[in-house]
This record gives sequence, C-alpha cells and structure tokens, in this order.
Amino acid sequence: MQTKRCDIIIPVWNASGVTAECVESIIEHTRYPYRLIIIDNGSDEETAGYLRALKNRAGLDVELIRNDTNLGFVKAANQGLRSSSAPYLCLMNNDTVATSGWLDEMISVAGSRPDIGIVNPSSNTFGQEPGASGASGAVQELYAARGFCMLIKSEVIKRIGFFDEIFNIGYFEETDFSFRAQAAGFRVVRAKGAYVHHKENVSFRKFKNNDRMFAENEKIFFSRWPRPVRVGYFIRGENVPEKVNRIAEDLAGKGHQVYLFLKRTADWPARPDHINIRRVDVDPAFFGLGSIAAVFKRRKKKKIEVIVTDNGPLAKIFLGLKRLHGSVVAVSPDAGELFEMVGAIAKGGRSE
Repeated sequence: MQTKRCDIIIPVWNASGVTAECVESIIEHTRYPYRLIIIDNGSDEETAGYLRALKNRAGLDVELIRNDTNLGFVKAANQGLRSSSAPYLCLMNNDTVATSGWLDEMISVAGSRPDIGIVNPSSNTFGQEPGASGASGAVQELYAARGFCMLIKSEVIKRIGFFDEIFNIGYFEETDFSFRAQAAGFRVVRAKGAYVHHKENVSFRKFKNNDRMFAENEKIFFSRWPRPVRVGYFIRGENVPEKVNRIAEDLAGKGHQVYLFLKRTADWPARPDHINIRRVDVDPAFFGLGSIAAVFKRRKKKKIEVIVTDNGPLAKIFLGLKRLHGSVVAVSPDAGELFEMVGAIAKGGRSE
C-alpha cells in the first residue's frame, strides 16, 4: 500500500459531458498523489469511449472497471472500494466539479485527528457558495456524510466493511455507512476549507421509479436506526450554557435536530459547531410570544416534536397549549431523562 495516495472512485453511467467535466476538474485541481478508479456501469458507447481514452492518457494513473449492465451506484461504489489499496479513498459522483486544493484540504482534516474517519467538502449541497469556504483546518460536525464526495480513511473500511448492497441502486447507503462508522468510534465532518460543486442527481433523474426506491430504502434504514427527532430548546435566561451545549451536542451526534431558541441579544457561548444544531433568534422584548409563534409556525412542516425549557413561566404556557401544538414538553430535564424521552419518540417511526 502506498503511504501517500488517495484513490478517487467514480461510478459512471452515461452523461459523457458531465463525466468529462468532473474528471478534467480533478486533473486540473488535484495536487495530492492520486489514482482514478472509474467504474463504467454499463454506459453508452460515447461515454465508454471517453473512459477508454482516459485510461490511455499519458501521465494519468487510471484503473477502469467495465460492467456490461448498470449494477447500481452501491455495487459500483463497492467495486471501486475493493480495488483500492490506498490509505485514503474518495468516492465521487460523476456530476461533481472539484476546485483548487479540494483534496489536500480534506486529507489534511482527516489526518489531523485519528478519530476523524469520513470527510465531506463544503458544497452547494450543504448550502455554501463557491469562494465562501471556511478557514483551512476548520470543521463542522455532521450527523452523516453525503455521498457526492466522500473521503474515507482505509481504517474505516477495515473496521466496518463496505456499503450495504441491500440499498441497491442508491439512497440512504451513505447514511447507513456513516452511522456504522460513528458506532465504531469514528467522527464524520465537513472540511470547511475544501469546496466541490455538485450538480445533483444527474443519473438518478433518469430512473422512473425514484420515489419507490427512496421509500423502500428509507424503510430499510429506519428499521435499523432511530429516526431523527426535532427538539426545540427555549432558553430565556443565559445561565445554563454548558448544560444546554452538552445536551445539544449529544442529541445532534445521535442524528437528532436541535434548535436553540435564544434572545436575539444573547451572547451565547455555544461550543459545538454541528450541522444539526441551529440557533433561532427571538425578539427579547416578546420572547414568550415569539417562542409560541415559532412552535406553531413549524407545526405543519418540520414540527418541533419535543419542547424543552428551563424557564418556569414559559413552561406553564407550553404545557397549557399542549393540545394545540401537540408536542411533548420537557421542563428542566436532566440529560438522561431527555435522551430517554427523545429515544422513545425516535423508535416510533419515520419523521413527517
């Protein structure tokens, strides 16, 4: 195994123009030693011809695997992962475009701590714009990686194996993989200083039964893992930051979504930078009314399922309106009580 190399694995099914843009962006913007492992998943002759020519390009290290038919993304990805002998493996969709320094930054982040096992770059997929990447070395914790561009340490594969092919064509396989990695002690993060653009679903758009595939894989996934629960923590005072931060960090690490409702003027020393922890500012002059309005605003879409507060008067209001908002109300819970409550809801099925 070469000590310094990354195998970039790209499953390809048709879309020759998009594929060429992806590959050429990698060639132009990648300085870290790499090899391309391309899985031609039964592509048409135009795309297959481009890939054959790519294998013969001077100065480019390419392994080309050809499938006679489309085996689906998950099986193709595993073919590439099994062919790798590098310390780092980067699974990329063929509808991505790399930018300067993308791989160096991701590998630098991955190598900065032994417990970081999977790294995503910043991307429009996460809501970032090109040129708006964060500082080098900065990370955001993720509840799960997105599969469009996913750097994986080889130790992760050795510990937990490959993607589960029960997910067939695709959907939820990378989330299942991420959860298994975290269960084994690895962290999943976004490298803020790296950027990869994602055109999103170029291949999946060609499938006519996307909704059915999604629903089937979702059912499989939630038969294994608890569904995410949306928790609203309403903080009227400013004297419990350590307690709230610790609870929010632990809940987010289990895949739950935590909204910290705070006075707009509050200088909250929130420690965790996690994609599942969001601050919501409320007018300090009307904190009670603003909090109630926030709950009812989200009732039909992205409903807050568990309302938490350490403020007695606010808790009485939420409890009095429970029949209307339909959420569970937790008043000054300790961490164990809250985790048990959220866990029980999570086992109840998929989120609406």
